Amino acid sequence: MKILQINKFLYPKGGAETYLFSLSKLLTDAGHEVIYFSQKNSKNIPCDQEKYFISDLELGGFSFSSLFRLGRIFWSFKAAKNLKKLIADEKPDLVHLHNIYHQLSPSLIAVAKSAGLPVVMTVHDFKLVSYDYTLRADGRHGQHKGSLIADLILRLEFAFHKAIKIYDRIDLFIAPSQFVKNKLVEHGYAEDKIIVIPHFIEMNNFSVQSASGDYILSFGRLDETKGFEDLIRAVASLKEGAPKIKIAGSGPEEAKLNVLIQEFGLTEKAELLGKKDKPELARLIAEAKFVCFPTRVHETFGLAALESLAYGKPVVASRAGALTELIRDEENGILFDAGNIDQLASAITKLNDPKLLAKLSQGALNSATNQKYSSGQHLKSILEAYLSIKK
Repeated sequence: MKILQINKFLYPKGGAETYLFSLSKLLTDAGHEVIYFSQKNSKNIPCDQEKYFISDLELGGFSFSSLFRLGRIFWSFKAAKNLKKLIADEKPDLVHLHNIYHQLSPSLIAVAKSAGLPVVMTVHDFKLVSYDYTLRADGRHGQHKGSLIADLILRLEFAFHKAIKIYDRIDLFIAPSQFVKNKLVEHGYAEDKIIVIPHFIEMNNFSVQSASGDYILSFGRLDETKGFEDLIRAVASLKEGAPKIKIAGSGPEEAKLNVLIQEFGLTEKAELLGKKDKPELARLIAEAKFVCFPTRVHETFGLAALESLAYGKPVVASRAGALTELIRDEENGILFDAGNIDQLASAITKLNDPKLLAKLSQGALNSATNQKYSSGQHLKSILEAYLSIKK
């Protein structure tokens, strides 16, 4: 089978790209051909289809002079034209969409359907149901990057695509969790066009070891939605009994978190490590007592949490989206209500008990080795999904 994978970035930028490349390797190793459509970028992986790619659209800032160019986030005629040429030349059997919002636009859906191709989309975020990609635990939306203009444009984009029902033309949606499927159905997407296929991990990439570092690890982009402030406040509330915490990552909240650590007198207890590469992060996870994800927004899956479980690390996580499907309270971790600092502090205190920590560590490993998270099962499910819509 010849599969056309479409994503707005073709370099290792985030979770969607990590999944895209992992899936593509599974498919090619199984004898299928994978081709790509994306934006041009010097960081892209080598690709024979690059001549069809459109120019990179930078969305870091908004001004009235850039509004004309930003029209492409509503409907990119250039992307549609180039994709039409690629399809005519390469003749793929199926189109698999990932993140196409803004830079590529859903004009690609119309092109693929006009060419008579089946279209499947993996849902990596909540953009299909929320204009700013996220669903907060309290149901609020945040202003996009602090910009009123950006916020307005994204609201208009969301309303336009909803009005023309362009996403209804997709044949099949792949949700990485039941939570995502439920949200899509709740917002009007046809239930019979949505299947759940969890993301996968390769267990031989993880080495299990007893904690050699006496610390709690938390990691991710340092922004308000990730709840790192809640973790710092929870540790501060424990006073003399506070454990050491290490937070790996970078982002706009870094300075604020540093100030908070100083204000609470936690310089000996809390450490911001900055962004870490994959091997260093793996070492930090492997040596931690347990891992904490205090996110304030719903997660579509929680791959970082699953990877932490694969290292045999219990996970303390907020009840946010699909995390409740991965983490079973007091079996492989502890759950708390998003934003509830008292509950988070209580969870941290519970894991001071060596017996409970050992029990949850074994539970973590047991849950990560579940066959449904294996690469073999994932490939089988993906191919079944493809065949279900292939004419």
